[in-house]
Amino acid sequence: MGTARVIVTDIGSVLFDFDPGHRLDLLAERTGHRRGRLDRDLFASGFETRCEAGEFTAEEIRAEVAERIGFDGGLEELSELWTSAFTLNHDVLERLVATGLPLAIFSNNGPLFADFFDVRYPEAARWFRHRYFACRLKSRKPDDAAFAAVERDLKAALDADPGDLLFIDDNRENTAKGAARGWQVHTYANPDALEAAIAAGT
Repeated sequence: MGTARVIVTDIGSVLFDFDPGHRLDLLAERTGHRRGRLDRDLFASGFETRCEAGEFTAEEIRAEVAERIGFDGGLEELSELWTSAFTLNHDVLERLVATGLPLAIFSNNGPLFADFFDVRYPEAARWFRHRYFACRLKSRKPDDAAFAAVERDLKAALDADPGDLLFIDDNRENTAKGAARGWQVHTYANPDALEAAIAAGT
């Protein structure tokens, strides 16, 4: 592994713990619908994937959710419910910040997370000036187009080449794609293994 100049991290199950069941519980409590219906209509149906891919703005998502499940709340409430699946992993954040390297987010999250990141999670957001959300890239990991867009922007912003990037993701398909493009990669399992990978790469 070479010397990393930029750390690029995933959000769900890396920088944030991810509990979709908790989100379904809150949505069920708010709407009165069963978890199974909510999961089917909002997530298993492919709707969430379309949101991630940038097919809808945040307000269009709110309107679509209202149509699908009768949600009558505002956009801020919907974002809070949607992002309730995510809890910041302070241990991971501290280890990333301690490197002193520029930090970037590369996530398949949609507008309900991306548009509210600064407001909902200021403790993490302040460290990530470079943000690459699928909904803004109009492409999801592991698509080459998403990786290429990140490469172009980090080259322009930091003069960083693919080999300068240490990419952390819990999905092996995503890290395999990064490795194939010349990125340094680590498939996340736990904070201690992450710290060892950072030490090896920096």
